[in-house]
Amino acid sequence: MGQFLHLKRLPSMLLCSHLITYFFRNSKMASLINSFKHVFISLLFLCAHDMLQVMAQWPKGGSTRFYDFKVQMLKVTKLCHTRNIVTINQMYPGPVVYAQEDDRLIIKLTNETPYNASIHWHGVRQILSCWSDGPSYITQCPVQSGQTFTYEFTLIKQKGTLFWHAHFSWLRATVYGALIIYPKKGVPYPFKYPYEEHTIILGEYWNKDLVQLERNVLASGGPAPVAEAYTINGHPGPNYNCSENGIRLYIKMENFIACLGLFIKIGVIIGSAFGLFSLFGTEPIFGKSNLTEPNSLTYRRNRI
Repeated sequence: MGQFLHLKRLPSMLLCSHLITYFFRNSKMASLINSFKHVFISLLFLCAHDMLQVMAQWPKGGSTRFYDFKVQMLKVTKLCHTRNIVTINQMYPGPVVYAQEDDRLIIKLTNETPYNASIHWHGVRQILSCWSDGPSYITQCPVQSGQTFTYEFTLIKQKGTLFWHAHFSWLRATVYGALIIYPKKGVPYPFKYPYEEHTIILGEYWNKDLVQLERNVLASGGPAPVAEAYTINGHPGPNYNCSENGIRLYIKMENFIACLGLFIKIGVIIGSAFGLFSLFGTEPIFGKSNLTEPNSLTYRRNRI
């Protein structure tokens, strides 16, 4: 209960106390509230009732997991061109965030680039933690160059494969990664035990500077240009110029009914192992042709 009432985790309570103090110190507002005091008191009781309901459902026994995200530049060579891209920890795609249902995540974001940045945790419900949702100028100010922001939220009754991505400008085209939430220990798989685990993230790649590209699109009023390549885990396929030859992964497409409408040719990564490629828990929804906000799927082997 003490954790729940901590003001850092419930800034709305602190905000309410400031507002109430302001209202009663201001004579005009105090007079207005006095006229509608019954309505005001009813609203307070309603808010208290809702908070007590949430408190009763607050998870117990989850772990707290810490991640350190540094927004950094990385020089990459793809499609016969070399350029600098924005990444997390100089990884493209970024690091996978692992957790279990009801765990608390604390992610420290440090911006070491000249651009503003923020991270959106796509699909996380953010119960009593909307200030950690990440959309710039909506739930937070963007993290400026040289500054730090700490995201803190609890994965209340959530499990499955989600993802995170930048939420400022078009940086999300290179700043993204998977968020894998395992069920609690002892929960059986709803399908045959998987042979192996790999995370597959689909994205798009432009040779141009993404920030300048966005400015050009906004200035022209026209549509965004088509990406030079589609990527799997940050790599263009062998049909693109200057692509490296890799080993090949064959996936037996059983239990893939949830992805009808999305047809993927996968010719990538890891050889000779056949596996069951299934969705677990939270099912991604595919309906857009624009993969700038990446969609991630995982078939899994071990739990943490």
